[in-house]
Amino acid sequence: MRKLFIIPFLFLFCALTFSQSPQKSPNNYKVFHTSVCFDLLSSFASYEELLEHSFFEHSLAKDSVFISEVQTINDKIRPSNICNFYASLPTNKDDIDTCLAFFLSVKQKDIPDKWQGKYIENVFSVLPQIQNCIRKLIDAGFEQFWEQHIFPKLENAIVGFSFKDGILDQIHSELIKMSGNGKLNEEYSKIYILDIDNAFSLNDETFCCTYLLLDKELAEKYRINFIQVYIHENLHRLYLSKDLMNNLEDLFEKDPFFNKNESIARNYGEGQNEAFIVAAECYISRKLGLKTDNDVFVEFSEYVDGSLVLAPIIYNYLSKKKDKESMNDFISKLFKTKKIKAGKIEKQYKLAMKQIKAKAM
Repeated sequence: MRKLFIIPFLFLFCALTFSQSPQKSPNNYKVFHTSVCFDLLSSFASYEELLEHSFFEHSLAKDSVFISEVQTINDKIRPSNICNFYASLPTNKDDIDTCLAFFLSVKQKDIPDKWQGKYIENVFSVLPQIQNCIRKLIDAGFEQFWEQHIFPKLENAIVGFSFKDGILDQIHSELIKMSGNGKLNEEYSKIYILDIDNAFSLNDETFCCTYLLLDKELAEKYRINFIQVYIHENLHRLYLSKDLMNNLEDLFEKDPFFNKNESIARNYGEGQNEAFIVAAECYISRKLGLKTDNDVFVEFSEYVDGSLVLAPIIYNYLSKKKDKESMNDFISKLFKTKKIKAGKIEKQYKLAMKQIKAKAM
């Protein structure tokens, strides 16, 4: 699970759910979806904006209990945590009564072991507040509010967006190659377009995205390309082993240069496997002509303040990745062969950036 950090702007882009008349790619793959449930759960974080709307001025805006409880939720967890929690089991994303019933009945033992973790514990720690806030939003008419004020702008953004012919097939082909002998669902990842200002992947191989990113003029202004976000989020579906993540932690402890930059990335809520994903996304985007060499150089220089120092190192070796080799095995091999080595990261990073810059000139 992750969020996209865009420098220097506060546009964090995600993908969540959409259910009416989904937009289709040229090959009739259903890509875009909406979800009243995901928008409801995401509204906790933007409750102040919600309460300013005239629709809720005589209900939630005057409900001090609701305000107190939603603040408690926000102090403990992010919307992406709650949405991932809801997506960890087969659930109806389009019926808010079903959503409430889920949160009223779910037990920690119900959540599959592979999704268990700190954020699950955090959700259960404020589960009573989540239950009450969902109930109060339903009673205040959130579904009607969503249909009248939220869905129309989501629909307009979706209808106004078009994919270049064949691009989804090309991307999916590259994702299969990147997965190598790893498993990857053959279907395209579902994209849930929500009324949010960020983006994050979900446990069930779907992802969530702000409707703002489908505005091509806005995306161009802030140098945010939806197709590249799509590649990025889909790459988060690829398997990464505990051994590989342990290698990262070992590097964090032993290499001062990596430690300094990784600390910056983690402070933004990024870091860890993010460098792997950014490297692979840039590689695929460059291969498909979606980015230039200069775009790649700028990405590594500016993304999360340029703190993902492993990304350019990995990027420069990706052309040597074997077809049947998974991304996990390939990056693990870079550690084993000292292409990524504690005590040498600064030198390896500077050399990689020098090589990329030379291609961009």
